[in-house]
Amino acid sequence: MVEKRFSDTLRLQIKPKSMNFSRADNGLSVSYDEKLLQKHLPLIAGLRTSDRTLAATLGKYIPDDTVDALKSTEFVNVHGRVVKENSTGRICLQYLYVWDYQAVPVHEADYEPVFVYLDGNQRYAIYDLVHYCTRRLDLGDSGEHGPGLRVIPGWHSFLPDTTMKLSDTDSTLTISPLSDQHLDSWWGIPDDAARLKIDGHLRNPFRLAAPGHFLDNPDEEARTMCCTFKEIESALHEFNDPKVGIIEGLKRAFSRCVGIFALHRLAIFLKLLTEMNDVGMITVPSSLRNGLNLGTIGQVLQDGFVSITKKGSDLFQGWGATDADHDDE
Repeated sequence: MVEKRFSDTLRLQIKPKSMNFSRADNGLSVSYDEKLLQKHLPLIAGLRTSDRTLAATLGKYIPDDTVDALKSTEFVNVHGRVVKENSTGRICLQYLYVWDYQAVPVHEADYEPVFVYLDGNQRYAIYDLVHYCTRRLDLGDSGEHGPGLRVIPGWHSFLPDTTMKLSDTDSTLTISPLSDQHLDSWWGIPDDAARLKIDGHLRNPFRLAAPGHFLDNPDEEARTMCCTFKEIESALHEFNDPKVGIIEGLKRAFSRCVGIFALHRLAIFLKLLTEMNDVGMITVPSSLRNGLNLGTIGQVLQDGFVSITKKGSDLFQGWGATDADHDDE
């Protein structure tokens, strides 16, 4: 059953005259410039509709509790603020996309970051690929032109889309201020799963790298999942068919991100497979998800028991080349 205890906190209403903008490191200044934020808002599709669309199209194939969560999730708002590095004039536009729930993994309150950097002639975004793993996307001249980002339903993270058009997007977004009051309230939510966990890179976005991580100190679960998606990206560079790339990437990730001497990482890998199954990217039979062990999972991947869905193939089509020139790992 979906329970929403922090709806009022997520929809916090602050009078403009009462808002403060000071949560930043020394040498940085913060403001709210609606015109600038609106101009450079990246094209994004699926904020309001992707969860319910997933429930309607794949409801027979994903868990019932996931379907209920997808149907109950509402997009709240996009909040933004401008962070300027005083010594250089560099600007970062910080956007937080807020939902009141997340279906996979299930928890109340979800905050998805997209940071847009204006640095001389450069205009690019650093966004959350999955589990706060960062990726970079070079943008066009303004927010009216692609490339853009597509919401991964259920997960609420993003995949790049180099062919996105304005007509494909959520084009009626109004950017609300991301004030100190909002940040303090969301950082202070008493439930760990619902609390805003991005801190250091909100206070100083100019230290954020891509590939990297939005959290200050990602744990081993986060590192294993980020490692897995790097292997998937690498395989997608090599194979034109997303179905081949995804499965080959998962095989490599099992070897390179888990390994035969890291039994404790197997549960993390299986969790990621389960999440990918529950958002309709791949198909993993429930009998296998409940019975896999280190000795059998390699054979399961090799024998094709894990397969990519048409939806997964469509999501990953053309992905992989967008970050190749900015790989800092």
